[in-house]
Amino acid sequence: MLAGLLVIGVIVSPAVATEAADEAAALPWYRVFLSDGQVIAVFGEITRVDDMVIVNVPTGPPDGGAPPTRALSLAASAVDWTRTDAYREVASRARFDQADGARVYAAFTDEVASTLRDVALLPDPLERIRRLESARARLAEWPAAHHGSRAGDVAATLSVVDDLLNGMRAAAGQRTFALALSATPAAVPAGAAALLPPPTLQDAVAQALGLASRVIEPAEKIALLESAASMLEIPDATGAAWAAGARRDVSDALRGEQRLTRAYVGLRQWALTRAARLMARADVRGLLRLRQDVDARDGRLRRQRPAEAAALLATLDVRLETTRRHRLLLERWQERQPALRRYADVVGRQISPGAPLWRALEDVKALAGPNASLLARAEAQVVGSRADAATLVVPDDARAVHGLWTSTTQMALRALRTRRAAVASGNLQQAWEASAAAAGALLLLQQVRADLLVLTTAPALPVAGL
Repeated sequence: MLAGLLVIGVIVSPAVATEAADEAAALPWYRVFLSDGQVIAVFGEITRVDDMVIVNVPTGPPDGGAPPTRALSLAASAVDWTRTDAYREVASRARFDQADGARVYAAFTDEVASTLRDVALLPDPLERIRRLESARARLAEWPAAHHGSRAGDVAATLSVVDDLLNGMRAAAGQRTFALALSATPAAVPAGAAALLPPPTLQDAVAQALGLASRVIEPAEKIALLESAASMLEIPDATGAAWAAGARRDVSDALRGEQRLTRAYVGLRQWALTRAARLMARADVRGLLRLRQDVDARDGRLRRQRPAEAAALLATLDVRLETTRRHRLLLERWQERQPALRRYADVVGRQISPGAPLWRALEDVKALAGPNASLLARAEAQVVGSRADAATLVVPDDARAVHGLWTSTTQMALRALRTRRAAVASGNLQQAWEASAAAAGALLLLQQVRADLLVLTTAPALPVAGL
């Protein structure tokens, strides 16, 4: 009798289906319900990433199959998640039922019925109770694991099982019954909408046009409008009464977006060109005014491209900070310039290419002289320079250059004296040693000249700030 009652309880009831429901469940069409009441038809699963939602919206006619789609991002805060999640469960359950739900449920109930028949044959009453409780738990879990499918059938079967369990416990002398046995398995989510059919071509066009006014990213907005325009060229839409108004709306929206794109491109080009001129003059106040002008022009454009405006303002902020640093270095250089100029004038006279030292070192390097008079004048110049260096006031910024200049005079004096010794002894090897020292001294002289030029030149604007 136990087995008979249980088998009756798990008979599969026929599923009620309609043509519209079958069509809606055949493909993974879902709906996203927005907080403002708008409903978006999406194809495929809904993906939530942090505070954004990624969905695939149709960009072509459904035509009973998988449509062309485009990924679209929406703010998660704009979604009514209670209705969206409830509808997703309804759609998933319908797809499961249509695809293989009846067969899977029949196989499961056959397995449960077989288990219950085995339970009826057990001699031990307590073991029968334990086995029946285990079968009951598996049965109760099935709807939740299958999108709430067959929840009503399972609830009816559980009611029969619960009555039998209570009777068996009473017969076994158990006085405490588990209240959990009366729990109802998951059913249709509260507030779930009825399954909607796939969107028509008119629905897809209207949705693309409506979403274009909602999305923030210009590329997504234009792509949606272009997809709507493409759908309106399909023969099914060519002569439709609704298509004329939709085509006009799409065309107006596309022209508006193109005008807006040109306006923001022009704003960026103007602002960056103006910023480059101001940076070249280290005009911090001018850059501050430019930033205010950009914000004001964005306001006149009704702030319709917040991401582009924010990126432009961020770029101007970076360039403003670069200009402030450059301005500080420029003022520091201007303050120290008089002392640096005096130092450069003294040293520069000693290392001029027309001075005796430079000409004498060129001759020594080439083993082509110099004559006794030029050699004597060059030696005197080096000795005088070393004496001047001992008393010269060296600015802090010129200490590295001064150390190099001191090393240069030492090497130059060695080259000249070695050359004099070679002339006195007639030793060619000694003349080559003087040539090597002269070559080194000339390289150092060139470096000193370059470093002096840097000291007396205003600091340049960093390349990163341009």
